[in-house]
Amino acid sequence: MIPKKPSLYEWSGEGQRVSHIVVDTDTQKARFYDGDVEVGWTTVATGVSRHPTPIGSFTVMEKVENKRSNLYGRYYSSAGKLLQSNVKVGRDPLPDGARFVGAKMPYFMRLTTDGIGLHAGPIPRPGRPASHGCIRMPAKVAPLLFAKVDRDTTVTIVGRGPSYGNYAKRQRQRAAARAASARREQTAKPQSAPEPSQPQSEPASTTAATTTTTTTPKVTTPRPAPTPLAPVQQPPAQPTTAPVTSAGATDTPQTLVSDEPPPAAAAAAAQDARQPLGSSALRLPESGMVQRLSPEPTTPTAEANEG
Repeated sequence: MIPKKPSLYEWSGEGQRVSHIVVDTDTQKARFYDGDVEVGWTTVATGVSRHPTPIGSFTVMEKVENKRSNLYGRYYSSAGKLLQSNVKVGRDPLPDGARFVGAKMPYFMRLTTDGIGLHAGPIPRPGRPASHGCIRMPAKVAPLLFAKVDRDTTVTIVGRGPSYGNYAKRQRQRAAARAASARREQTAKPQSAPEPSQPQSEPASTTAATTTTTTTPKVTTPRPAPTPLAPVQQPPAQPTTAPVTSAGATDTPQTLVSDEPPPAAAAAAAQDARQPLGSSALRLPESGMVQRLSPEPTTPTAEANEG
């Protein structure tokens, strides 16, 4: 009877999430949990003695479904012929005309910044280390786990290997420190002062251009000057005071007649002017003739035009 080939994995986590993964480098096994309930396990291949897988507490930092290594792979010629396998960039010189093709690492779940993670890969000798430090899983179980794991899922690695301690905690502390430093730099960064707003006054150049090119000059229609009124000729009025004494007297004031005599006095004066002077009329010397001071005719002043 042929013994049944042992299974490399078991999965019973349909409809469940994976909240915690435990990898044992001594047994070369990984177990998956939803809370405290185990939902599956698988055979793994961890790092060989020259490239040991670190132990400690980690979290899933990144998920890449189609990942290729940027450190390990193969060299191919320009014609596509395999020149060298299992090469390491920086260690193995690249032949002239050759190109590097990174090793496939499908369903990659990163644990450290130096390249350690879980992914699908060959397990040539189940139960024995075979990788460069990563945790390889069978091709059939890797996509199941990839679909059930979220970022920040806890991964604990136990057994033999260099201790990374609480790597996840240190990463969180570093991330917090970087965020705080970025905030401090942002706060310390001098803020450019806003430019003072210019007063919204009319610029002189704009005003001048508007005045000379678009402003219509104000036209002032000259007003006709009023026609001067002819001075009113008033008849000479008879003095109402005592007769004037002889000519040559310098201390006798002349009697001024009002500009507008009463109507009765004006009529009497006009009647006397029409009668001829008789012998009984008062004759005054020429030098003593009473002079009537008529007011100067008022000359209307024209309204000044606006310039």
